[in-house]
Amino acid sequence: MPKLSVIIPVYNAESTLRRCLDSILSQSFRDLEIICVDDGSSDGSADILQEYVLREPRVHASAFQRRLETVLARKLALLDAQGEYIMFADADDMLLPGACETAVRLIEKSNCDVVQFSVDFEAEEKDIPALETFTPYFVSRVGEIHGTNILYDCFVNHRFPHNLWNKIYRADICREAVNAMPDIKLHHYTDLYLSFFILYFAKSFRNCKTVPCYRYHFGGGVSTKVPDSEQFLGLCESGRTLPLMEKFLRDRNAYETNVSVLDAIRSAFSQDIVNKLLTIPNLTREIIIAAMDAWGGDIIFRFLEQTGMFKYPCDSRLNLVSLLIERYNADRKTIAKLQSDLDSAQAKMRKMSPRSSQVLRSPARATSRMPSPVSSTIRQEITSSPQKVQFRFVQKLPKV
Repeated sequence: MPKLSVIIPVYNAESTLRRCLDSILSQSFRDLEIICVDDGSSDGSADILQEYVLREPRVHASAFQRRLETVLARKLALLDAQGEYIMFADADDMLLPGACETAVRLIEKSNCDVVQFSVDFEAEEKDIPALETFTPYFVSRVGEIHGTNILYDCFVNHRFPHNLWNKIYRADICREAVNAMPDIKLHHYTDLYLSFFILYFAKSFRNCKTVPCYRYHFGGGVSTKVPDSEQFLGLCESGRTLPLMEKFLRDRNAYETNVSVLDAIRSAFSQDIVNKLLTIPNLTREIIIAAMDAWGGDIIFRFLEQTGMFKYPCDSRLNLVSLLIERYNADRKTIAKLQSDLDSAQAKMRKMSPRSSQVLRSPARATSRMPSPVSSTIRQEITSSPQKVQFRFVQKLPKV
């Protein structure tokens, strides 16, 4: 059995796959295997994998007939892996010389479940400004953690990032994680989803400042690209992971101790939705509806707070404003119904006992009439002068 298994999901990576595989096969640490899963590639990736499998016994490959996305590809690879330790690599990245030897030595010396090592980054010149805002995320604020909630330290305290490819893991906790992880076809947040389950089972973590062991190609992943409409819809659907993670925690009586973890993940997801909305050049009603259906009206209001100015065609602005008004009116009716029910309940309690009226309290009502978030004046401005209008945000949708 090999000491180390390196997991690589592959999708249409023929231009970079050889470089990635060669960077691992040329490592000074030889006691390893490479487990590749071709996720329904339509280019020459499958042929490249076949070439390497035939000439290099340490390379193993399997393939999906159609694309099932990275989460399931990694799961299949982990179930096939024989190594004592696990590392992950993306097909457009590479391991730097000495990476495997360094990583294995660190995890054996520390006796931790997860060990993080240093990385460096490459990017085209046009991507350098974005890269400079991306790299600070990988500056960890922790040395070693034992016997605490590793999930909390990652997602709430942000003491280290959740990415898979800058760490080495004990294989037994990875297998425990994928056996407990619900299957889902997921295009975004794939590292986060698998990391959530691995870190739940992890009991110790160590961050080591090393020479760079991994080279990340910035600009090649879905998280670093401006999404088109179809990709944005896929991003919205990533919210389906939250109920799966919540059920996982509840089944293990671990929800109450990790509710803040789910809240932090939900907040990170919704902020990413807003950030991506900011990059889409032409917002359509369908995109807005998809975001609201997946994340609620607060997503759009967070978006409006951050834009301050509409930069979209007049038709898109009108669609957005009309949709917000529809949503606002619907929420206002819901709040009125809840208030009526509460008033009725209090009236009944007062009849039963004069003192019981203190049990339920109505929320304070600042005004008798709730102000509309979009005034008629602004709607006229949007219609008459679409190039100049500035959206004057008044208030968020009330939560119900």
